[in-house]
Amino acid sequence: MAIEVRTVRQLKGASPRTKLHHLYKTVCRRGINVHLTKEDIYVTPAVMSILLQRRPEDLDKGDSQALRVLLSLRHDREASPCLAPASEAFKAQTRDMEAAAGLFYLLVGERG
Repeated sequence: MAIEVRTVRQLKGASPRTKLHHLYKTVCRRGINVHLTKEDIYVTPAVMSILLQRRPEDLDKGDSQALRVLLSLRHDREASPCLAPASEAFKAQTRDMEAAAGLFYLLVGERG
């Protein structure tokens, strides 16, 4: 089951932190995934787990070095001609990272 929401602006909460808190309650506590339809991002417990590992200050300053490093490593892993093709498990985990990064930047982008 999933709740469909068009944009991050429609999520409950006035700040990125409160929006993230309400997403946590919906996705992790109530077990209901959220689909941001405009961006086609599915917020699942795996995505929330990645987001909740970020420091709260990352939301305040609007950037997460850790997410950027993870995504660049993913790109390097998939693009390298010297490495074996990425496994399906690796691809699934990095899709979660991409969704978390996308959601993170949508949340902080709604501040201004």
